[in-house]
Amino acid sequence: MNTQSANAGSHVLLVEDHPQLRRILNQSLLAEGYQVSVTSAAAEAMDSLSAGLAVDLLLSDIRMPGPIDGLRLARWVRDRHPRIAILLQTGYTETDHTEFRVLRKPFAPQELVEAIEHALAEQRVLSGDRPA
Repeated sequence: MNTQSANAGSHVLLVEDHPQLRRILNQSLLAEGYQVSVTSAAAEAMDSLSAGLAVDLLLSDIRMPGPIDGLRLARWVRDRHPRIAILLQTGYTETDHTEFRVLRKPFAPQELVEAIEHALAEQRVLSGDRPA
């Protein structure tokens, strides 16, 4: 991933409980020119958003330890912050959710960028925003 994405500068909230994957994803997103805020748990992400953190996209693992999983976080974000695009990721094949875009692990860096670009573009249409 050497070229920056069309949405370079967009702010991504990354929620991933596995430290190594969290680090790799963070580095990949930064290399693409995204601003990144990182949390390891859904509750922490909810606290940050409730405190006023402004992001363009939520990128969250679906299965995470604790009382709130990524799907519940995504529904919370959709209900309270409808202008935030949502992209979920999972390594579990039985997880089939049609209400949100899901990226299956493992994925190539370019697949991640393409999924983010699509989610951001789709959200702009839903929000009635024009592309920059």
